[in-house]
Amino acid sequence: MITGSNSAASTQRVEPAGDAREQLPTLVDRTTIALESLRTQWRTVANLGTHERMAISQLRVYGPMPMSELASRISLSRAAVTSLIDRLEDEDWVRRQADEHDRRRTVLRLLPRAAEMFDDVSSGYRGELIDLAREMSDSEFRAVVTFLQRFTELAERHAQQLRSTAIERSLS
Repeated sequence: MITGSNSAASTQRVEPAGDAREQLPTLVDRTTIALESLRTQWRTVANLGTHERMAISQLRVYGPMPMSELASRISLSRAAVTSLIDRLEDEDWVRRQADEHDRRRTVLRLLPRAAEMFDDVSSGYRGELIDLAREMSDSEFRAVVTFLQRFTELAERHAQQLRSTAIERSLS
């Protein structure tokens, strides 16, 4: 059973009641909600829209990519991403550049301003997250990292399946 008050400062705990593992999806949902709330505040501080923040996050985590890949990752049409990137370029967040390996192709690159803004806004959170990791034993840390890697792969796979299903529906 997941316990805790409705207070944002409360600590959520999973207590063994039956098979506590069945509570994992609910705990993941609560974690996702908390992270979305945190990212909304970062977006507000940086004066960015939801899709702008999503684009910047994708480029920050996964590096330079073509607009078509970004469009797929954030579930927008290529036309919508073109408009989005125009706005981000005007504000000096990103730049379109020729691909180093294929000059016919254009990739999107994050400009230093975006990384600096992200670091400024998230430094407290990131510092506390690192402190939390340092409190763990090596085996606990390895277990958390393994779980997060597998969870990320699962979420990305399901997101891709949903994107494919949406595309199939739009074509029929």
